[in-house]
Amino acid sequence: MYKGQIVTTDLILALVIAVMIMVAINSQWGIMLKSFGDSESKMSVEKAAYLTTFYLIDGPGYPANWNVSNVTIIGLAKDLNVIDQRKFTELMKIDNYTLPTMLGIPDFKVFINLTRTNDATINSTGLAPNMSNTSAVIMSYVSFNNALSRLYITVWK
Repeated sequence: MYKGQIVTTDLILALVIAVMIMVAINSQWGIMLKSFGDSESKMSVEKAAYLTTFYLIDGPGYPANWNVSNVTIIGLAKDLNVIDQRKFTELMKIDNYTLPTMLGIPDFKVFINLTRTNDATINSTGLAPNMSNTSAVIMSYVSFNNALSRLYITVWK
């Protein structure tokens, strides 16, 4: 074997190893960036879910005696965590596609489900997510018609 052939063989082997390392780094970098994007998306969905829950159960909305035709801010509370039945009935009248915009989260979809503590559904509105969507569910105990109930707010993209 000539000296030039050994150098060429070593060079080719070094290049192959370097390319393999670059491919491995590139694939790991892509996975890391996708993971970061997924977690950022999940955080924005969770933030929207918490804010929606806060507005619905902690305040009466605006105007305080709102209905579908004059609502500016949707709120369901008569008192802290006490749901006003009339306002909940008005909420059920809002179109599923308009609801997120009226809740101040136009880039998301929302599903609201009110149940008894035995999980019997009282009423629900909005669009339910499928399993492939990034979603966040906030469950709050509320009083509805003088009975302890659960309000589930699901926000998804």
